[in-house]
Amino acid sequence: MSQQGPSPIEVYELAVQALAPIMAGVTAAQLSSSTCCTEWSVQSLINHSLAVQNFGNTVLSKGNLDPSAMGKVDHSLPSEGASAAFKLITDTTLATLKSVNLEEMVETPFGAMPGGNFIMIPITDMIIHKWDLANATGQNSAIDNALAEIGIQVLTPVLAGGREGGAFGPEVSVRPTASAQDRLLGFSGRTP
Repeated sequence: MSQQGPSPIEVYELAVQALAPIMAGVTAAQLSSSTCCTEWSVQSLINHSLAVQNFGNTVLSKGNLDPSAMGKVDHSLPSEGASAAFKLITDTTLATLKSVNLEEMVETPFGAMPGGNFIMIPITDMIIHKWDLANATGQNSAIDNALAEIGIQVLTPVLAGGREGGAFGPEVSVRPTASAQDRLLGFSGRTP
């Protein structure tokens, strides 16, 4: 596989750097606030984000996989808090990314694929949910243009199935000249 653009490790680090300060900026008073993911509160969205990164690490490390855990979000935050839990799981996943051959095939709920391709799914989850969480908590919701473009590339081949499975709402139309962020948000069923 020839490498084009930034490596999955670099993109993972960028996505973590974008979401980490948003996680750290959530207050206890905001945990019950609603999000654009209508069935989830801020707390539920945080729990989902943590579960998706755990899922990514489990797939890459070939551990026992429970994809349903990503939807089991109606529980308390980890005792160490959202920010510390996010740092722990993303540091663990980053270490795994650096220790495995990302060209090697991994088994996923979406079929077998190279680990470097697979990790783009949890990365895109961070990119999109950074906006969701920031928007719900009054923080800076700007998505880096390069990350938004990567999110669009990752979602394009899989979005129809994601919509059918209920992971994404209907596409929201945006003007053709819209920013990459607005195109990603509209594409993933969010109103920019």
